[in-house]
Amino acid sequence: MPVVVLKRNVSITLKHIAMKKIIFTIVTASTLTISLHAKFTQMKPNTARVEALQTLMPINSSLPVDKKNLIKIKALRDFNKAFKTVTGEDWYVIQDGFMARFKQQDITYRVIYNKTGTWMATFRYYNEDQLPREVRDAVKSTWYDFTITSVTEVSYGAKTALLVNIENNTSLKTIKVAGGEMEVFQDICKN
Repeated sequence: MPVVVLKRNVSITLKHIAMKKIIFTIVTASTLTISLHAKFTQMKPNTARVEALQTLMPINSSLPVDKKNLIKIKALRDFNKAFKTVTGEDWYVIQDGFMARFKQQDITYRVIYNKTGTWMATFRYYNEDQLPREVRDAVKSTWYDFTITSVTEVSYGAKTALLVNIENNTSLKTIKVAGGEMEVFQDICKN
């Protein structure tokens, strides 16, 4: 009979040791989690400041991001895949995501990504001499007394539209060219 009791005490002791190991693991994991959370909370004000600035600043007056660690890796990978030869681009944190800006062959590019790093649109800004000939001829033949001042090419999804800015002595117009059709997108009279 004492042997049975001894085995019972040994089995209880082994259960206690196992329980102590589990409790020790839980306490260690909890302590580690709390310390990491405290460390993350200390680092968070920098991110909070960036987010606060985003809501106060319009998109076009954003400041370049010094550290690319604020940009989603998905956006960086997509950018590097789409623009393999580009180096030295500036990244911006904007209201609804991120923007990369660079210049290549006298064309200024702005590539927009949403907050998850998904590509949204690419804007290309250039002059009349880089405008496709057929578009230039169509605009000039319709508005022959106007001068083409600048062009914005917008690519989003599988679509591309051109916004051609023209001007004469009395007005400024923006002509939208998309899908082979032209229309006056904006018309401003000069005073």
